[in-house]
Amino acid sequence: MPIIEKEVAHVNDIQDGQMKEVPFGDGGAVLLSKVNGQFFATSHKCTHYGAPLIKGVLSSDGHITCPWHGACFNVKNGDIEDAPALDSLFKFEVEVRCDKVFVKADDGALKSGKRKPAVVKPLKKEQPRTVVIVGGGASGSAAAEALREFGFDGKIIIVSRENYLPIDRPKLSKSFGIGDPSTIAIRDSSFYDNLGIEFKLDMVVTRVDPTAKRATLSNSETLSYDQLILAVGGWPRSLPLKGTDLANVFTLRSVHNSNAIAAAINNVPGRPKLVIVGSSFIGMEMAAVASKKADVTVIGAENVPFQRVLGESVGKALKGLHEQNGVNFHLGAEIDCFEPKSQDKNFVGYVVLKSGEKIPADLVVSAVGVAPATEFLKASPGFQLERDGSLRVDKHFQVIGWEGNVYATGDIARFPYHYDSANAEIRIEHWSVAENTGRLVAANIAAGAPIKTFENVPYFWTGQYGKSLRYCGYGGGYDDVVVQGNLNELSFAAFYVRGDAVLAVASLNKDPIVSHAAQLIRLQKMPTATEIRSGKNILDIQI
Repeated sequence: MPIIEKEVAHVNDIQDGQMKEVPFGDGGAVLLSKVNGQFFATSHKCTHYGAPLIKGVLSSDGHITCPWHGACFNVKNGDIEDAPALDSLFKFEVEVRCDKVFVKADDGALKSGKRKPAVVKPLKKEQPRTVVIVGGGASGSAAAEALREFGFDGKIIIVSRENYLPIDRPKLSKSFGIGDPSTIAIRDSSFYDNLGIEFKLDMVVTRVDPTAKRATLSNSETLSYDQLILAVGGWPRSLPLKGTDLANVFTLRSVHNSNAIAAAINNVPGRPKLVIVGSSFIGMEMAAVASKKADVTVIGAENVPFQRVLGESVGKALKGLHEQNGVNFHLGAEIDCFEPKSQDKNFVGYVVLKSGEKIPADLVVSAVGVAPATEFLKASPGFQLERDGSLRVDKHFQVIGWEGNVYATGDIARFPYHYDSANAEIRIEHWSVAENTGRLVAANIAAGAPIKTFENVPYFWTGQYGKSLRYCGYGGGYDDVVVQGNLNELSFAAFYVRGDAVLAVASLNKDPIVSHAAQLIRLQKMPTATEIRSGKNILDIQI
């Protein structure tokens, strides 16, 4: 590919901490950044979903944070610092001559915009080190990739209960029927083959013997390992109610679930009656998507949607958005049972509330959250599950009691969160946290010793009716919500505080506030709740 060189700026055009997107090549562009007096040039779009990084945040230590989903890159080399991005940016050559800034870039790199991290391929050894990863979701797949990226040259085996390769799971609740799983696959089979990553699909681990370092599979096969990564994630909670076994009562976790729900809606003439049980993120994302094709009713135990995480005032505003789009609500409600149709006793026909009210339903989606999928560890010696089914890990994500041999990541890990002054141990069910903890564990295994701790700021997002709400930090135990902006107009930033400390920030139509807030939390520059109440704009704080 031809090399293109171009003058892109005068040295005084950009101040420290600033970025500039510069047209480059045939319809392309580069992102020029200045950090501590030095210029850097990289690809200009996030490698996750293509967000323009010029609208993101540049920190004083050279981190570029995506404005959409919190992916972070090192401006000095383009490498990934934070999921959900899996590919790095290209870094281009920069030279200053006579106070003019020149960039030299490969045309192919410009057009691609992203590069896969450099990896070490497995070596053929008689007795290679073996890492077994239990779980083929975000955390397990990220750990496998990162093991190669960080130099692990042994054997990697992923055991996945799903019968397809790892997928971009957040798309399941944000779309309507996926079709073939390959359409949302994170990587194709050739990628994993090239890295020497072996999959055992449609398979679960039934028992682990951490002393013998063996895992037993559902087909009775046993796998020996040097290190074990437990990355099984969560599994939908089941409602202990009569009628949950009726046809057209669904949960949403897999591509097959998504396709079955879409088929059920399409099989009902006209606009079917869809009842969603659960008023948090999965349920409400599903409501937003399905409302285009169905009459949707949401039943929730909370007074407003998202109440536990986002608070009553924000939840009320988002409830109004759904009502404007035709969604009906029964909140603060308890379900008694699911009742069959009178004309077909095999299919659900009503959701019956404890109040006696019957809500007609052609299909039901139960979205009452997930629980750690760790049941198999109850039959495994030496593991102590917490009350919610999670595993306690240390700051390196080593399972307590089995340090050095067994790690737990993602949804099932209860870990020390050092951005909380109370030194809380927390568990987070976020996609990017799952990926980041998988990468962290991979770094520790590849190094042969626990060297890395979790320093990422949790970040998640939800998309509904073309609007994206973003959230960073961990707001568990907040005692107040301070809102800047207009909730009624759905343009606001919400600060979740405890005492005078800001724990977390959410925003809608206020980018890049959350990405900026994530860096303020990481760098410990977040202002106090008192300052926020006084109207302080966090975008004015240099990072």
